[in-house]
Amino acid sequence: MEESVRATFEVFYQVERAGAVRLSDGGGPFGFDITRALLVDDLLQVYRCDAVLETGCFLGDTTRYLAARYPDLPVYSCDIVPEHVEFTRRRLAAAGCQNALVSCSDSPALVETISQLYERPLIYLDAHWEDRWPLDAELAAIARGVVLVDDFDIGHARFSFDIYGGRPCDRSAFAVMPSPPARYWTPDPDASWPLPCLQVGRRGGTGITVIGLDAGPLDRHPALTGHDLVLEASA
Repeated sequence: MEESVRATFEVFYQVERAGAVRLSDGGGPFGFDITRALLVDDLLQVYRCDAVLETGCFLGDTTRYLAARYPDLPVYSCDIVPEHVEFTRRRLAAAGCQNALVSCSDSPALVETISQLYERPLIYLDAHWEDRWPLDAELAAIARGVVLVDDFDIGHARFSFDIYGGRPCDRSAFAVMPSPPARYWTPDPDASWPLPCLQVGRRGGTGITVIGLDAGPLDRHPALTGHDLVLEASA
């Protein structure tokens, strides 16, 4: 087993699934889908990312994983619920994760700050819950970075996606950006990964794109499928 894969395996399964108190997937880092953790590791390495930003920490399962897995990278997260932020801060402090900063703030503002402060941040957008869906504002705020959108429709029955106000979380999220990317990517459901996914319940899809960075590594990744973002003409 490669060193990076082993490290992902060891950290991933040591993180307590605090999100089980509320989340339909039972909580855990990345919804307990280790293939997403492996994808993030690949992208961090190939893009030589200099920071990680997660929006919507809830109780900190993914934040805790990222901070422990990448102790040499600054890890940022946020939530608009003060109790979630305080719990996650205490959790990270107890684990000795000094590289993580969790703020009680609106996610688009934090996205704008981090994407301007760093050259190659990895931005994981997961701040969608109940009636609030800040995704459009988050995407519009990104100056540059490797972007992953959680609970994205990848067109496969095994992978769930969110719907807000009758609008699905899909390619339209990229299409309405002020400067839409030419392409986006989704994981191949039949791709081979070095570790099996043990999530037998809900799995969410992921939409990936890059802003202000070379898209070549995404086109070359064996587990990703690229899609041209063809915009419909305005009526």
